[in-house]
Amino acid sequence: MQITKHIIRAFTVSSQSLVILGLLIACLLSPSYAQTAASNDHETATTSATEAKLRATVINLESIQKSIELKQGQLRELNNNLAKTKDPLEKQELEKKISDINSDITDLRASFENITLGGITRSILNDQPEQPINWQDELEQVIRPLLSTVKEFTAKPRKIDTLRRESDRLQAQIKAVDKALDSINSFKSQELPPAISKQLDQLLTDWQQRKLDTQRKLEVSQYKLNSLLAESDSWQVSTGELIKEFLRGRGLTLFYAIVVGLLVWLTFKGLLTLFWRWYYNTKLATGIRRAPLLYYGYRLTMLIFILFAVLLVFYVRGDVLLLTLALIALVGAALALRQTLPRYAAEVRLLLGVGPVREKERLILDGIPFKVDSLSVYTELRNPELEGFIRLPLHKMDEMVSRPVNKEPWFPCRAGDFVLLASGSLARVIRQTVELVEVAVMDTIMQMSTRAFLEQNVRNLTREGFGVACLFGVDYQHQAICLDVVADKLKADITSHFERSGMKDDIKEIMVEFSSAGASSLDYRIYLILNGSAAKAYYKAQRLVAQACVATCNREGWIIPFTQVTVHTVNDSTQ
Repeated sequence: MQITKHIIRAFTVSSQSLVILGLLIACLLSPSYAQTAASNDHETATTSATEAKLRATVINLESIQKSIELKQGQLRELNNNLAKTKDPLEKQELEKKISDINSDITDLRASFENITLGGITRSILNDQPEQPINWQDELEQVIRPLLSTVKEFTAKPRKIDTLRRESDRLQAQIKAVDKALDSINSFKSQELPPAISKQLDQLLTDWQQRKLDTQRKLEVSQYKLNSLLAESDSWQVSTGELIKEFLRGRGLTLFYAIVVGLLVWLTFKGLLTLFWRWYYNTKLATGIRRAPLLYYGYRLTMLIFILFAVLLVFYVRGDVLLLTLALIALVGAALALRQTLPRYAAEVRLLLGVGPVREKERLILDGIPFKVDSLSVYTELRNPELEGFIRLPLHKMDEMVSRPVNKEPWFPCRAGDFVLLASGSLARVIRQTVELVEVAVMDTIMQMSTRAFLEQNVRNLTREGFGVACLFGVDYQHQAICLDVVADKLKADITSHFERSGMKDDIKEIMVEFSSAGASSLDYRIYLILNGSAAKAYYKAQRLVAQACVATCNREGWIIPFTQVTVHTVNDSTQ
């Protein structure tokens, strides 16, 4: 029943979300009455401006047509002169003039056609020859929408710049023609022979015609420039139109893609929530950490579905530019992953729990045992007996190996324990961290690295107790009582001395046995096992044993041979 309720609740929330999204889309797409009225006023003003523009265009076309007719008349006259002349130089000059006039007529007709067709040229009707298919062409076809969009976006500014430069060039030509006419007029003011005067008249007519032709070209160029500038609204209106066009076109496509991506994400999240609720109700809650493979597989599948859904939206909407950009981004991501994929694969293995290091296991780092507390972007290593922790990047863990944790110590001591160092000195542990261990030796504070401390193989006297061993000998004249009386009295006196020192309860076991007959003495092996609470009195315990043995000999009158007292320490396992 609980699972059914969760499913019904999830579908209810999803239905409400879809209804809200539908209302938002409807509000976004439905125009208001005020916008309609404003658009009607704008259309009226646009119609008036269009009629005025057409009238000006007709006048300009009439001027171009007159220029064409004049050029054709000049061309016929030059052709007649060319047919009559027999001078090679004059014939060559006439042919050049005819070529220039033909070029001018072609330009005027092209301008006439360009203005009449609203800027459209015949080149768009030309058939393009088929090209052989190769990967370069295919790549060009893919990125062509992006380049076309950039070209289209900059087409108008580039046309305006070209026309401005053309106008400047024509104005410079007119100035040069004026200088040439002034020069010819200066000669005309002088008395000249008839032949020279006739030649100057011909040059004057020719350059005056050139000035008229250049002025007509300038008028056409300025007309085109003014037409483009007249089409440009104020930047506020242009920006508003661009924003509206974006929202109705590519912006709406992006909105649909985001909505579809969110719906896919919410759907997968709801399915994961329902799965874990079902899993918890049928089994003890173990959490996602117990199933990392399932969790990361879910995230990868969700990412693939989101990408597929976004690309499908771009395809259905027919937005080639966004589809091209998305594909380029995916290809770039794939190329970038090619270099880092092995590293990411190793990190994924670690996160999924199938790598050489796993969470809650034990590993050795710089000679110190650590527990893998968590595996993530940064891995945390902790030692339960040491202060602090070590944080390492995830890729470093692929170089290590961990193993399951058994019942074994993490460190040989804790703060407050008494230990024997490699030098034989008794030390009290003050503080131990992942980097340093601080100890007190004979009331002097010492610091050493944690690794160096471990390498000393210290003996912890506090953790499980310690043993004190002593070799004591008596003279051979006490041979008759050496197997019973001597051993019993030594054991009793040692216990008595420890009792008077307040350390009787610290004795776990005491042994006094005849060991061997030496070269000059009868030797006894004395061994005590003391509790860890008496570790502070480690040296005192050795002294108490020696004092008790000597006191017993003094009281009983036993002779102690020379150099026959030897005291040393042993491990707890020494017998």
